[in-house]
Amino acid sequence: MAVCRRISLFLALVFEASGLIIAQVAERPAIWGIAKMTFLVSDFAIAREYYSRFLGFDEAFTYPTPLGEVISFKVNDRQFLEFVVDKQAREKKRLVSVSFETENASAMRKYLITKGFNVQDNVHLDGAGNEIFKIDDPSGNHIEFIEFKNEGLHRKSKGQFLSDKRISVRIHHAGLYAEKIMDNDPFYAQLFGFKEMLRYPEDKNVPAIMLYLQIPECVENIEHYSPNDTNDSHPCFLVEDMQETIYTLKERKINETLGNPGIGKGKRWILNLRNADNTRVEFTEAHCVK
Repeated sequence: MAVCRRISLFLALVFEASGLIIAQVAERPAIWGIAKMTFLVSDFAIAREYYSRFLGFDEAFTYPTPLGEVISFKVNDRQFLEFVVDKQAREKKRLVSVSFETENASAMRKYLITKGFNVQDNVHLDGAGNEIFKIDDPSGNHIEFIEFKNEGLHRKSKGQFLSDKRISVRIHHAGLYAEKIMDNDPFYAQLFGFKEMLRYPEDKNVPAIMLYLQIPECVENIEHYSPNDTNDSHPCFLVEDMQETIYTLKERKINETLGNPGIGKGKRWILNLRNADNTRVEFTEAHCVK
């Protein structure tokens, strides 16, 4: 009987430990913000002319990917805009992927599996030396989770390529194409815990045409906005003074077209521009209009 009790106790401890392990795996690792957005561009010369000369971001490095060589422009030490050439970019969906920084890519993949999500991609090193894996959201956007490694190109560039000509020093949000804008979105809200930050209209008896979803661990967010254009996906840059931003861009422009500023649904000044491939770039002021 004593032996049986010891066996029972041992099994109970094993099951309890297994339960703790499962609980730990099921906990979502932190997401620390928007790490990068990658777009197709019909020629690297367009990217260099627009994002470097016009917007003032330094080209930091290049690295290989399955789609071809990537060039990376640095927004700050943790955020990047990246481009890969496709001669038919103007006729295609130009967003390649949006990348969210996580502290543990392998744990994030395991978390998704415990939630029943079919993760086909394995965690692997990308051409820049970071751990990544990709999934697709319900609208077909490629979502990458990236764990920056100290030996990777992004982390190794810390403190470098931070031009004082940068039109902005932070990506405020990632505008992402949404086939359908849904309250309590099953992917971003339910699976990842993104919080509704701003909805328009506010009346939930009326279908949303705009929805901001905040990443819980930080102040960055994604934006879904109608009309549903697959090429509406864009980076939105935070600026302190929209008038100074407009004037700076006015002084720099050669062939670029400046749009007119407007007041967005969030009651902030916004400005939308497009590069030569018709890829959108947005700016938003840091405070509401007074």
